[in-house]
Amino acid sequence: MSASPDEAFRIREAVKDRLIDYWWDVDRNGAKGALAFYTEDCVYLMCDHRMEGHAPIKSYYDYRESRGARMVRHVVTNLRVHVHAPDRATLDGTLTVYAADGVPVLPSAPPIMVADTECEFERGVDGAWRFRMHKIIALFTGGVQVLVPPGAS
Repeated sequence: MSASPDEAFRIREAVKDRLIDYWWDVDRNGAKGALAFYTEDCVYLMCDHRMEGHAPIKSYYDYRESRGARMVRHVVTNLRVHVHAPDRATLDGTLTVYAADGVPVLPSAPPIMVADTECEFERGVDGAWRFRMHKIIALFTGGVQVLVPPGAS
């Protein structure tokens, strides 16, 4: 990329912030704004379950909400962003998920999943960074089941 070091830094920080804002929306707002974080032609690969475009992602989050109260926290660490162009970047990191059905305060338990996360971000004409591809690769799971899209095995 031919951006200045300052521009590359700003892009890296914007992409990290966008990922963090997404998980805050999922955890604290019931994913009500989730679709705004994805391009129209996005691919979301979650633990070998493939969702293409907005409709299946919306169905997944509607399904989550229909099940009732669920406490979840997605914790992202070890984030690395690679800037490929002024409107394209990739992010790799670690995702740790704590979750259980119910309302707080819930009993403490180990995370239900530790995963690698790989994301391709694209900046739209409105300046917002969005997932073009969002991939979660489970490395460790246990305890409470990871909530997968409806109809997934």
